[in-house]
Order: sequence, then structure tokens, then C-alpha cells
Amino acid sequence: MERRNFLRMSLAGGVSLGAAPMAMAQSWKGDPNSSYIKVDDGHTGPWPHWPFEEIRIPYRQRAAKIKWPTGGPLCVYTYVTTEWGGHETLPDPKAVYKRNLRQESEEGQYEMNVGIWRAIRLLDKFGLKVSIFAHAGMIEPFPDLYRELHSKGHEIITRPFTGEPTTRLTPSEERAEIQRCTDLIEKVTGKKPVGFDNPGGVLTDQTPHILAEQGYLWMGGLKGDDLPYGIKTASGKNLVVVGSRHTTTNDNAIFEGRGLRGPTGAFEYMKDIFDAYYRLGMDEHPHAFNYGIHPHNGLIPERYSYQERFLDYMLRHKDVWFARCVDLAEYWNKNYMTV
Repeated sequence: MERRNFLRMSLAGGVSLGAAPMAMAQSWKGDPNSSYIKVDDGHTGPWPHWPFEEIRIPYRQRAAKIKWPTGGPLCVYTYVTTEWGGHETLPDPKAVYKRNLRQESEEGQYEMNVGIWRAIRLLDKFGLKVSIFAHAGMIEPFPDLYRELHSKGHEIITRPFTGEPTTRLTPSEERAEIQRCTDLIEKVTGKKPVGFDNPGGVLTDQTPHILAEQGYLWMGGLKGDDLPYGIKTASGKNLVVVGSRHTTTNDNAIFEGRGLRGPTGAFEYMKDIFDAYYRLGMDEHPHAFNYGIHPHNGLIPERYSYQERFLDYMLRHKDVWFARCVDLAEYWNKNYMTV
């Protein structure tokens, strides 16, 4: 194939740049601008061996097709964590006692005893509704907290009970774990959750199928786009991927190490990133910006003023749509899952 033709087909989405040889491709499906390659092992996707067929808006069509409810250039969807990641271990291999109680108290205990309540205060002040990323194991001992969060309009999403990703489970175990967590959230809040995100965003190739079977609308974790997109599952029900490429826009990244950025430096850092997304939303196509708050990190006293200042700055942009993950998923499902 001549270099000129290869580049033309690549730009049109017609040539896979994956490692598998082109000889494996069997057939094209549909228009080459939105086609998928079917390979010998039966998987279907835009790259050989990718296990899912997807629903995406082609890049060059986005400026004309995508519009947020406010008519503005940006959607901001925010999450707050409530999690305790199990027993932290000491790094010293010779330690007789292995549990790192200092780290457990700094993260899990602080988050649930102080940080999340400070988060509620912050969100109430600005009238902001967010998605709560909750290890289900925290919902059982703190049911009143989650009932309050739900009553205030925040979305409670499903995460595994222990905070360990489901990648260590068999498909049947993963199915049972997700169902267990779903039932617990519904029992406590009175509403069945429709969003799922594994800790760290990791997924198995069975997770989307299990979620679709159990009636979920959206899942996090995948990083294949700046915007939401759809996954077609074996059940015939589509899932919206509300992923995030924005690993620089949560407080675990904002406050480097042990706090090398003070409140002023953190604000300037995040302001620059927000402004970049806002400008790109005007120049390219409407964009989505994910902002994350880990209360044990981003809501200790000396960082609270930064959060106030940054939320106030974002909310002054009246054309920005502020959404929970479920709001974004519902809007995308209604308007952009058939392209």
C-alpha cells in the first residue's frame, strides 16, 4: 500500500495501527469513517482484539452535533470519594506488626469522621450536586451519612464492598459482588444505583456485560475519549462510558506529595487547566471536565480555602453545565447513543 493511501485510510479510521497484522481483518462494518474491524477471534472493535463494539461521535462531527443543556462550551462533572481502602501495611519487611495504623487513620478515618462532613458543608454552600464514589463497605456502618447525601441530591454510585477492584474475581464472583453492593445502596437510600466505578478505574472484559444485565446506565474507568461514548454489550443493552482522562484534576494530583502546593498555587494550577478546557470547548467542540475531591486530602483545613475559591471561580461561568455523572450519562444516552 502506498504511503499516501495508507495515511488517507488511517485518518478515515480505515486502517488499524495496532500490533496485529492486517491479514487478520475479515470484514468492514458500515461506513469507513465509523467502521469496526472484525478479527479472527470474534472480537469486534476499532482495534483488533478490542472486546467491545462502541458508539462514538466521529471527531469531525462533534462541533456540529454536541450541545450541552446550557448552550455553553463545557460540562463540569464532579465526584467526591468516601472510601477506606482496607488495611494499609507497613513498608518495613522486618516489622512484626504489619498494619500501618497511621496511614489508615490519615486516610480512611479522617475521610469518614471529618472530611466528608466538610465536603457536605462545602457543597451546601455552593448548591453543587455531585457523584459520591463510595466503597460499599462504608455504606453499611454509616447509613445515615449516605441517606443524607442522597436526600441532598447527590448520586451514590457503586464500588466494591472492600475497596478492592473486581479484577481479582471470577465472572460469577464479580456478578455477585456487584449485586451485593447494588442491593445495599438501594436498601439504605431507597434508590437503585445506576453508575459503577471500580477503584482505580480498572475493569474486566466482563464488567460491562454484568452491569448491563443488572440494569446499570453508566460506568467509569475507560479512557478512550475526552467525551462519553457507548459500549454495546452481549445483552443488547448499551452502557454509557463516563470515563475521565483528567487524572491531573483531582486533589491527589493537585497537592503533590505532602503538600508542595499551597492554596494559592493549587488555585492557579487548576484555574489554568479549567481555562484550557473552557477555551478548547469554544474553539474545538463542547468539552467535558471531570473534577475530583478526596476529602482526606483536599479538605484538610489549610486546603479548604482553595476548594472554596476554585468552586466559586468555576460557578461564575454561567454557561457551564454542572452535572453529576448520572446527569451526563442520561443526557448522552438520550441524545448521542445513536450516531
